[in-house]
This record gives sequence, C-alpha cells and structure tokens, in this order.
Amino acid sequence: MEFIGDSEQEKIIDDLQKWFEENDKLPKKINRLLLTRFYYCMFKDVEETKNLIEINYAMRQRAPTIFITRDPTDEDTQNSAAYADMVLLPGMTPDNCRVSLLYINNPDPKMMHHAQDIKAYFMVTDYRFSMPDMITSEGKALLAEGEIKIIDMKHFTLKHIPRLSIWALRTTIKYLQEAYPIHFHTDDLERLYDHVPRDMLVEEHGGQAGKISDYKEELIQSVTDKREYLMDLDYWKV
Repeated sequence: MEFIGDSEQEKIIDDLQKWFEENDKLPKKINRLLLTRFYYCMFKDVEETKNLIEINYAMRQRAPTIFITRDPTDEDTQNSAAYADMVLLPGMTPDNCRVSLLYINNPDPKMMHHAQDIKAYFMVTDYRFSMPDMITSEGKALLAEGEIKIIDMKHFTLKHIPRLSIWALRTTIKYLQEAYPIHFHTDDLERLYDHVPRDMLVEEHGGQAGKISDYKEELIQSVTDKREYLMDLDYWKV
C-alpha cells in the first residue's frame, strides 16, 4: 500500500509529468494519480515507467473507438450497464489489493454488444485509476498494490459466442498484457475466500458487504461525474 505525498516521490512524479507533457508521442495532459500508478506498476523504475506509458497511449491511438471516443452518458454505455454490472468492492484485501466485480446480469445474448461493452469497461477503469483507492482517517490518499477482478460468467452461454468481436477481444487481451498500469492477481473461485475477505464480497458471492445494486448506482454516478475528464481529448488523443 502506498501513501501519496512523499516529497521525494512527488519530485519524481513532477519530472515524469514534465516529460509526459513535452513528449510528442503522448497527449497534452495526464491525471497525476494515473501517472503515479504507472510508476508503481513498474516498481518505481522511471525508464520502465516511460516505456509502459508510451505503449499504453500508442495502443489507445490504434483503437480510438474503445479508448478515446466515448461518453459515460450515451446510449451505448447505458445499454452496457443494463447488460452487465461492474462494481468496485469496498476497502482493500489484507495484501492491499483492490477488488472489482464484473457480472453478466442478463442471459439474453442480444443484449451483448461486445465492443461497446469493452469500451464501457475501460471507461470505468480509467475513472477508477484517476481516483485514490482509499482515504485514511487522517485524509491521506492510498493506492492499491494490485488488482483482483472477479468475473462472473454464469449467464454466458454458447449463444453469446457469435456476438464476440475478435478485434475487440484481441485488443483487450493485448492491452491488459502489455499496457495496463496495474498488476493482476489470478486464481480460481475455490480460492477466492483465501484472498478476499467475506466482509468485502457482495451477498451474491457469499459475502457480507451488501448487494451488487448497492454499489452499481454509486459507480455509475461517479463515472458520470468524471464525464468531462473521460471525454477531454487532451488526456487521451495524441
């Protein structure tokens, strides 16, 4: 777990931000917390951080319909929200990971619009990466050291497969493997409770943290409140 605000570290982030803003391969602006996440992801190696950032934004430019041209209030996003629930679970795990849940709530394959759904997913993650993962009682911002994603595919069937976009799927896998500014923790459901305390999990997955619906509307509103940032091309387009 990392505290934001250490003076020596902030000087490094200042230098990285200056490098970013003067780099013709990158957009004009970057959210400072997102920049810090890149730095942490590369174990505070400045040159590796720069490399990851350039890879990230190069991939965004090659897939603007997923990463750049977007609006959290448009019909596509509303359709994705009706088809699938994505929520951020409260707190962090004992090993300082943030947990999110993606749940297909409607079994009707006609509700699935794969490329649009992926765009909505990355819009939520871009919102999340611009915000601290936790605020301490002293008002200090914290960032998680890793990410656990619970993907519930209970309603996914063979009828959904023809609706998959191979291009969007390939883009997603490549981006997550090569350009995502955070580390994933992977495991099977049987060991889920070894990593995620029940008081962090929703009731639908055997937890004690309330229902999915308790968090869904809150997240939708939070992403909507960040609409200007998410649509500002100065942050995303080269």
